[in-house]
Amino acid sequence: MSANESRAAPSSENQRSYAGHYMAAGKKAEEKIIAWFKSWPAVLEVDDLRDLAPMQRADVDAVIYSRDGTAALVEIKSDFYLGKSGNVLFEVLRINHTVPLEEKTIVLGWSQRSPAKWLAFYGPQINQVWLARFSEYRKCFQEYTRRTREKTCIRWINTDEIKSTLTLLIPESAMPCFKKYALPEGAPCPSVSLTPT
Repeated sequence: MSANESRAAPSSENQRSYAGHYMAAGKKAEEKIIAWFKSWPAVLEVDDLRDLAPMQRADVDAVIYSRDGTAALVEIKSDFYLGKSGNVLFEVLRINHTVPLEEKTIVLGWSQRSPAKWLAFYGPQINQVWLARFSEYRKCFQEYTRRTREKTCIRWINTDEIKSTLTLLIPESAMPCFKKYALPEGAPCPSVSLTPT
């Protein structure tokens, strides 16, 4: 998968974010990362949960079963600018501009909503996976925004014709929670346990 194949440009012209080029770019990245997890020596099995509607709504892509008998939920995200922009994305809110008013017009972004223990960010331009425990990712976010407050970089994204997303860009230096893994063909797999602690 080339870096350009994994670029899904947000735009209010897009019909839906979970269809078309968004979904295609995300699925390619997810497939690559799921295959990478399956190749780990410590991993017994990986269940792909991406086609299950409840898991899509919960923002969980896979469950990884380790040889030590533990299981961990993983959310996989692809960020075209990861490793190039100097920032890590944190999705705060998703706004639905057309939902009936008796329903929620705003929901927490996946960065806060996902029940997964692990976040695997894929950077297609650098062909790397950045892996972090969600709890540590959120802690880094808290610490950074507590220090910077109104100086925090906030981005409004026109996700598609019915949704917008509010994100924060956190400098990589404020996100020491990530372990970075290069993904060239034949790259050695880490002997990391995904046991939640």
